[in-house]
Amino acid sequence: MSTLAGDLARALGDAAAMQQLYADDIRWTLPISLGRIGGTHEGKAAVIAFNKASLGPYSKSAGMKVDIHDETDAGDVSMARFTCRATVTATGETYENEYMLVVRGRDGKIAEVFEYLDTLKVMQYQGLRRYLPAIPGVVVA
Repeated sequence: MSTLAGDLARALGDAAAMQQLYADDIRWTLPISLGRIGGTHEGKAAVIAFNKASLGPYSKSAGMKVDIHDETDAGDVSMARFTCRATVTATGETYENEYMLVVRGRDGKIAEVFEYLDTLKVMQYQGLRRYLPAIPGVVVA
C-alpha cells in the first residue's frame, strides 16, 4: 500500500522529493515543545524552509533510513508510523526516533501534515540542543 503519508515518510531527507508532494497552501504542524521549529508552518515556501532547517543537522551523505511500521488511509486522510535513523553531522551520533504522520490530501497533493514524535528524544542528541525552548534557569550542557 502506498499513501501520501507513507510517500512523505519515504522521501524524508530528500527536500526536492518532499516538496513535489506538497500543495501550494500546505500546512505542517509539529509539537510546540520543539521550540523555534514547533507550531504550524503555512504555505509551501514556509514548509520548505522548515524542512531545510529541520533536516540541516543530519548528514546528507549518510542519508536517512526510514522503516515504515504501519501505513493506512481513509478517504483523504492517511497515516504512517515509522522509525527514522540518521547521522548527526556535528557529532557523528546515530539519531533514531519513532514518528507518526497524519496527512490530509487534496487532488493528489499533501494539503496538511500533523507530525508526532518524541520531542525529548530529539533534544537529547548533541548538536540538536539549539531547538530547546528557552526555559529560565535551565542550562543545557
